[in-house]
Amino acid sequence: MKEILVSQPEYVQNFSCIGSACEDHCCKQWNITLDKSTYKKYLKSEIPGVKNIAVENIILTKKSHSNWARVQLNEKGNCFYLEPDNLCKIHRTMGAESLSNTCSSYPRHNVLYKKEVIESLSISCPEATRQVLLHDTALNVQNISITQTAFNNRSDLSVEGKIINLFCANLMMANQSKVEHNLYAMACFLLFAEKLTGALDHKFSSMEQVYTALIQQMQNGEIAQSITNINGEPLLELALFTGIQGAIQANPNTRGRVKLFEFTERLNKHFVGTFTQLALEENLSALKQSWDNTVLPWLNERPYILRNYFQYRLYHDRFAIDKSVPILKQFYLLVVDYFYVKSLLSAYALEKGQIDEKTLVEVMYSYHSYRQHSDTTKAEFMAGIDSVKRNDDLSVLQLLV
Repeated sequence: MKEILVSQPEYVQNFSCIGSACEDHCCKQWNITLDKSTYKKYLKSEIPGVKNIAVENIILTKKSHSNWARVQLNEKGNCFYLEPDNLCKIHRTMGAESLSNTCSSYPRHNVLYKKEVIESLSISCPEATRQVLLHDTALNVQNISITQTAFNNRSDLSVEGKIINLFCANLMMANQSKVEHNLYAMACFLLFAEKLTGALDHKFSSMEQVYTALIQQMQNGEIAQSITNINGEPLLELALFTGIQGAIQANPNTRGRVKLFEFTERLNKHFVGTFTQLALEENLSALKQSWDNTVLPWLNERPYILRNYFQYRLYHDRFAIDKSVPILKQFYLLVVDYFYVKSLLSAYALEKGQIDEKTLVEVMYSYHSYRQHSDTTKAEFMAGIDSVKRNDDLSVLQLLV
């Protein structure tokens, strides 16, 4: 028997689907695939409606045993098994064990390594967003050892990546008046770590030293002062707004798109007809004042929200552990996501004069419905922001001003 380490945050333990009470159900705009046995179970069902829908609205693909068929969506983009009360006919009549893997797993997101399993949730689900962001202890992780007959048929988790991830998580936990200070310290750490060579023990010792120095610099205000020396780039910010908006519009079938567009249209109002540098700077300044005067004070009364968001992203994205994207690019994407979410919340607060948990959840889940939708949308997003960034991935530090 082999021992496997399972990492399970509290937000995973506490999650439960809220069914018809959900403000944006997940039975739409999905590529819902069925394995062969599940497809045959629906086709042979004697329950009224189940077999008819299978015959008329499930398309055979036969790509593999696990991807044998696909559920066709109706004119509203909903699954044909979705009933008027926003509950699933399969779940209600046949039980949870009869759901497709797509439906039974979402929003759970598990990543397997040879000797480890990382359990998480996608915050494209509104209830998952609430569980991740609105609970002080949501990111407490329980490590459970389980035994199975063999190791997972996967590669080993990167030990060095895990160490870098841990240092970054601790830098993001340091108490600062603005999370931008933590992000700047994290960028300094990553730049240093990238240049290290030699054995892992030597690298760890060097990382520990620079980590300690950065914590001290945050405490004595050196990091905050360094950020004031960075010049903002209004045209870069405008280009990012445009690039992200274009990438979102290029994916019309993304879940949460209607809600997301309510917020993006509110943000776009500040840039329609902005043709002069002065007008652009004034509008950006108004958004930043809205953040500083309305959103940030509200968040500071609930310090776990931003802390949880960044800890979640480092954990869920397997920051520095996932080697498919260069580490500085991962940092770039993290900051750009924060910048855009921050801008959406600022535009809302500027118009409404307030912010609340409902709005926060709506912004977060709808934006991440796009960002966590598929590998294709992730690639398109990266291509979109790469087309407007300046010089290299560290140009993103200009967004921290």
